[in-house]
Amino acid sequence: MKNILILSLLISFTSAANALGSGAQFLKIDTDARAVSMGAAYTALSSGVDSLAYNPAGLSTVKGVELGFSHTNWLMDSMHDFIGVALSVKGKPLAIGLGLTRLSNGSMDARNADRSAGGSFNSYDQAVTVGLADIIGKIRLGLNVKYIESAIAGTKARAGAVDIGFNRTMNNLPVGIGLSVQNLGTKMKYISQKDPLPLTVAAGLMFSVIPGVNLALDVKRQVYDKQTGVSFGTEYALLSGVALRAGYLTSNRAASMNNTGFSAGAGLNFWNTQLDYAVTPYGDLGNTQKITLKKKF
Repeated sequence: MKNILILSLLISFTSAANALGSGAQFLKIDTDARAVSMGAAYTALSSGVDSLAYNPAGLSTVKGVELGFSHTNWLMDSMHDFIGVALSVKGKPLAIGLGLTRLSNGSMDARNADRSAGGSFNSYDQAVTVGLADIIGKIRLGLNVKYIESAIAGTKARAGAVDIGFNRTMNNLPVGIGLSVQNLGTKMKYISQKDPLPLTVAAGLMFSVIPGVNLALDVKRQVYDKQTGVSFGTEYALLSGVALRAGYLTSNRAASMNNTGFSAGAGLNFWNTQLDYAVTPYGDLGNTQKITLKKKF
């Protein structure tokens, strides 16, 4: 009997994804508090281990070893986490990274066909990412390879994908540009339903007004979902090691997955450690709060 409900959930889930045009919607959730607080305008600004989720070209800024961890109490009592490590290759302008992103929905109650209790089941979504970045002149290039998996009550869907990234700083100007293509890969399949990954093409611009003050702009196109989002971000780093940030993201649909609207946050740098916090309101769904900790060695 329980299989009846599980099958219904899977059909509902995949139908909703199909209505949006793509599956694996968890891949749209931001993984870094600094990025969130700047409205996700991060394609040109991303650097270090957090670049695994935004623009793999930013991995090339890593010197030594960098560890990163993010946690969010996501919507509807779910949890969204990221953990990653990035390191430079000694003697070469190369950097590699490894990251795990996971959305855990915890235990859910199952119901039989007569609506009586039928036990419980778990669901989760996760992605394992391996990244490589290089510097050629003033150009930074990056490539991610990803394994993606979603599961509901033991029924799994899997896919593989790549991300491609590029960024550079303009000659003698405090301006940086970035381009990325994310989630270019195979389809996710639940039972007989196949859905493409949320293929995203992003272009970003970063302008350093004065040292410590950054402005950022991103335009993202979600190809299969037929959505275009424009985001703006500001960052003001004080001499005390404290950074204040704010941002705004416009998007026409899928607000439950995208950080849509105003966001704000702050950061603290100390002892080669960066602690960032961001909050984003979701109206009746409440607020999401993200904390990110990064350490350089």
